[in-house]
Amino acid sequence: MSKPVPPFPQLAMSLTPPEEPADGRVRRIKDLTLFFFSAVLLAVIVGFSLWLLSSSCVLEEDRRWATSTLTAVFGGVLGWLIKR
Repeated sequence: MSKPVPPFPQLAMSLTPPEEPADGRVRRIKDLTLFFFSAVLLAVIVGFSLWLLSSSCVLEEDRRWATSTLTAVFGGVLGWLIKR
């Protein structure tokens, strides 16, 4: 004699976002604002360092500072791009 097969349970699934749409919009605006502010600040630092390196009336100590700054900036950007 075989036993009857029990019925399979009914599963209901739904995908809901982990955050409300209004909260997501505020988070995206905050992230974009921070990204563009950081990009502008980075561009100013790189521009000033390049100006120091290309100027003829700058002390050697300032050139070393500008070179160190550019090395750190490019290392950070490269690390951000490679994700290591």
